[in-house]
Amino acid sequence: MKKFLPLLFLLVFFCRAASAQVAVGQNPSNPASVTLRGQVYMPGGSPYDGTVGLRIQLSGEDGRRPPDSFFTDSKGGFVISGMSQGASYTLVVESDGRNWATTKQIIWVLGPRPYVTLQLRALESTRPATSPVSVAELNQNVPRNARKEYETAVEQLTAGDTARARKGFEMAIALYPDFVEARSELAVVLMREGNLAGAEILLRRAIEIDTAAVHPQLNLGLCLYRQQRYSEALPFLERGVQLQPVNPNGNLVLGMTLVMAGDDGRAEPVLRKAYEQGGKRYAKAQLYLSRIYTRQKKYDRAAEALDVYLRDVPDEPNAESLRATLVKLRAASHP
Repeated sequence: MKKFLPLLFLLVFFCRAASAQVAVGQNPSNPASVTLRGQVYMPGGSPYDGTVGLRIQLSGEDGRRPPDSFFTDSKGGFVISGMSQGASYTLVVESDGRNWATTKQIIWVLGPRPYVTLQLRALESTRPATSPVSVAELNQNVPRNARKEYETAVEQLTAGDTARARKGFEMAIALYPDFVEARSELAVVLMREGNLAGAEILLRRAIEIDTAAVHPQLNLGLCLYRQQRYSEALPFLERGVQLQPVNPNGNLVLGMTLVMAGDDGRAEPVLRKAYEQGGKRYAKAQLYLSRIYTRQKKYDRAAEALDVYLRDVPDEPNAESLRATLVKLRAASHP
């Protein structure tokens, strides 16, 4: 049987500039108006999961939006339309008296696809001394000049000017060395340029600064995966997916890494989850599922997965070879 297409994959895991999991557009009647998406996390770092959504009070720092309130879904996700690009807002969640204290957080709406995380504060009597600080909390301390450099770099990266974006992220880090988001985004740029060693250093430091930050964990896992250091990549990918379970990018890379590490049993449900969450954009999960089922001699399931992959990606460069493999799998499933 012919070999499958060599592994070629690059993900970008950044909530504002590089994350492909948020797909929102600007209001055509107001180019400065964007839709903000976000996720609420519990004090320990896990996503909120309740029977009802959380009520969050919203107020604009610059007076451009009157005070308002909204509810998250039961999993802590939320979407707010009509947000002003570049503006700051205050989010407040009242204490429930048991699990978290009243939480107030200032956020900035930046980039074409803004995404924020809100981590609830634990009650003082129950908060562990070693409780991780979230990236959202750290961002409140970012100086304005560092934030401006970062925002400009995001725009340059979105426009495809990676050289200028790299310099902007470097300047943001120079102005504020604990700028986790800038470190993560600069690492993505370095990975694009093939500087995996430099990206690894940036990401390891970002995780030291904020152990609850999702994207540095996933990006470091990807960086190590690309270096074929699969066993080293797994803990970071697992941690990232644990912090953000609904992340098709993270689940796909975790599943691929498990396959390369020889753990097909654990890889199968993770790859299936990636495809369920992301659909045909993550069709590569079906390619790896076909590989797993072939090794297990489940040729009917291998053929089914490969067929789905080819339907989702009809222009696959190696399509002719894969279709020949599909014919062999179908023949093997009906001897």
